[in-house]
Amino acid sequence: MPQSPFSSRSAHEWINVLQQSASADDRYRALLGVNSTGSPQQALEWCARSLGDADSGVRALAAKQLRELKSRTADQSSSENWASTATNLQQCLNDEDPDVRFEAARTLTQVAPECAAARDVLLALLDDEGTQPLMLAVVVTAAGERLDLSPELMLSRFQRLLAHPQAEVRENSSAVVCQWGTKATPLVEELITALDDDEPIVRENAAIALGACGVKSEEAFKALEIAATDEDEGVAAAARGACEQLRR
Repeated sequence: MPQSPFSSRSAHEWINVLQQSASADDRYRALLGVNSTGSPQQALEWCARSLGDADSGVRALAAKQLRELKSRTADQSSSENWASTATNLQQCLNDEDPDVRFEAARTLTQVAPECAAARDVLLALLDDEGTQPLMLAVVVTAAGERLDLSPELMLSRFQRLLAHPQAEVRENSSAVVCQWGTKATPLVEELITALDDDEPIVRENAAIALGACGVKSEEAFKALEIAATDEDEGVAAAARGACEQLRR
């Protein structure tokens, strides 16, 4: 097994760096070191503390690491400790840096899924024209993880996102819509258009979503029959499957 790049120091040594270093880069690396070499309790404590770091990059990393830690220790974590951490994360929802707001909101999806403020941050990032495309693509996926973000709430946004100029945004948006089943019915026109997308994964997702939404229109069948001859076998197979699904 390859040696960890952080194994040259113990968790306590990395904690000392976090406490004493004036360098944001050093603290960033030290936080990674604590998460790599320390116990889950140490990682939780120092990620929570680092949510208040002076550097936004460290704050964003702390929020992201907390999400990964929650996934790793789902059956071992103290609910009391996570309740306190959720409070700190909610304070980060007002951070001036959008990366910090996003990472905190996404982590709260796991830590405190009932948090309406986290939902509002994700929606605001989706609607903000200043959100960079690559970040927007990740925000789209995070929004899809929020079970309380109903398709009805998201439809107008996804009409726009499915036609976004950035391929990764369209890919992630189509993947989210695949999960909606019949609730994606109002997006049939957009999904039919997406069958002609430049990206095979978007075309494939669109075909799957069309089959799942259950709209048996002549336009949908015609578009899927054309897609069934797509040069990409994944797209063609998805289109054939969607046609079969709609004919049942």
